[in-house]
This record gives sequence, C-alpha cells and structure tokens, in this order.
Amino acid sequence: MCLEQRLDMPVQTTTQLNLSSDRAISLFSEGAKLYDLPAEHTGSRLKVVSPFGEILVEADDPGARVTVSAPDRAKLYALQETIDHALEEIGASESLNWSEAEAGSLPGNMSVARVEWCKRISPSYFRVRLSDPDLERFARDGLHFRLLFGPFGYAGEWPFIAETGRTVWPGGASAWHRPVYTTRYVDPKAGILEFDVFVHEGGKVSQWCESVQAGEEVALMGPGGDWYPEAGWLGLVGDETALPAIARILEAASPATRGVAVIMTSHEDDIQALRCPDGMAIKWLRREGAETLLDALDRLDLPETDRLVWFAGEKSEAAAARERMTALGLNKHECRATAYWIR
Repeated sequence: MCLEQRLDMPVQTTTQLNLSSDRAISLFSEGAKLYDLPAEHTGSRLKVVSPFGEILVEADDPGARVTVSAPDRAKLYALQETIDHALEEIGASESLNWSEAEAGSLPGNMSVARVEWCKRISPSYFRVRLSDPDLERFARDGLHFRLLFGPFGYAGEWPFIAETGRTVWPGGASAWHRPVYTTRYVDPKAGILEFDVFVHEGGKVSQWCESVQAGEEVALMGPGGDWYPEAGWLGLVGDETALPAIARILEAASPATRGVAVIMTSHEDDIQALRCPDGMAIKWLRREGAETLLDALDRLDLPETDRLVWFAGEKSEAAAARERMTALGLNKHECRATAYWIR
C-alpha cells in the first residue's frame, strides 16, 4: 500500500511525544484501525490519512515526533485535539508542546457568532439562527457542531490557545457544557446557520432558548461527525433528536435515491414538511404508539445491494440497532448507528 503525498495541506504542526517510537506507532496504528483509516507503516514511520488531514509518526530519539498536516486551521485543530485526547487517556499528554501555536487566539475550529433570532417552531422544537462571516465551513466536512457554554462566573470568556499550542478552558474544561447539534441549514455566502433544539425537561440549551435575545454572542466548534450517507437505497431511522439530521440528509440526497425515513415524534404538531427525493418515503411514529424504532428497523424492506441503513437515537437503542443491522445481513460499510443522547 502506498499513500501518495497530498499537496493541499498548507498548515502543519508538530510535537514530541514522551513515548518510545514503537509505543507511539502502535498507539496510532490502533487508532487508525478503530476509525477505519488508511495507514502506511514503513520501518520507524507511520502515516495515517483521515478526512481532515494527515498524521505522521516518526522515531525521534529518545522518543517520537508527530506531525499533523491539514488544508486549514479548523481541520488541523480538530486532528490536534483528537490526538491530545487520546494521549490524555493514557497519561502521555502533559509534555505536549505543539509548534506554530498562535498564542492567545481562538481555537482553529471555533467561531463566536451572534444570535439573529430564536423561535418555537413546534411544541418540541426551537429553531435558532446565528450569523457570522466565519460560518462558511459548516456547509462542508461534517453535519454536527458543539455549542459552548462556560461555567458560572466566566461569562464572555472563551477558550484560547496557550504558548504550548494546547487549549485553555477558563474555569476548567470539565466545567464547560458542550452539547452537540446538527446544522439544519447554512448559507455560506450570507454567513447564516440555523439549528433546531429538541425541548426536554432540565435541558440547559432548552432553558437558554427560552431567554436568549437577538444580538447575544454564542460560541460554536466544528464542524464534525459524519457527512451525508450515500447509497442508491437509504434507510434512515431516528428519534426526535435525529429529526434535524434526517431532514438535512433527505434534502441533500441525490434525486435518484430510493428508500424510507422513519422518524419518532413526541407530538403530532412536531411533524414537519420535509423535502426529499421522489423515491424516498417518510413515515412518522408517535412516542406513545405501539411501534418502536427497533421494530421499524426490523421491518425495513432492504434491497440486496447499493444500500445503507442509518440509525440515530438513545445510546442503548443505538447499541441494539447495531446488533439488529448485523442480523439483517448488513456489513460495516452498509450501516451506521449513532447515540445522540443517554437515557
């Protein structure tokens, strides 16, 4: 296997690891396998290619050197943070010192936008519109992003890059609330992004939606997560939290796409008019009804080839969905099951 050098990687950062080169290469090889990423191991050198850029791990006596390359700062930062987190889990992140750090700047994939409006669009959903010229990237690379809400006493303070190239979270990273949402609509030229919030008791973002005013600032990081699933036949199955993602996937699907979308709702008035290809059927389930999402998954009329089944919902349901997808004869390239929340 030979992974060609990509030329569209104008930004780069490096760091030394306090790990042996064998240990470092083993760690990144395991990560590549976990995420099904192409990797090339030659002697004391490992190259991993991801959708966001490239990671090069090389022996550098007495340890190892990691070089991360990407097309832009947002992707570079996303890869760097993934590496930081992985090394943190094994207690090897304390000595990290990334090169090319822009000390004092915002993280590369973070934007501070203004709220244009927030309105209740149905009994179970708010819709929020944000504006900022820096929102263009949310039209590509990933369907999701994180909102950032700082701890009490740190209003108006945002994460920033330290001299080491690592992120400083005022009040401590664990004190920040960083929920994930789906970009429901984005206009790159106008710098506008909209997302929907499912209303639930005790939800911090639901409470924020109740009181937020036009003109207020909010920070978001991303994009991230999967991009549009593509196949000749799509089966989309999800609960209330998955409705924004399913809606966006349907709108982006090729006109020739066939299949079905099954969506759970909490209230009859939450049913939305969704644009989709003529060959896609939409079925709405009610939360109090007899049929569950897993029932709907079992009843999919799957074609033999060119198919993909996508499921999103509560964590335990997503785990069960993975098992049922396997039982339906789907291989790992023909199905996705994602937990959007935990009961």
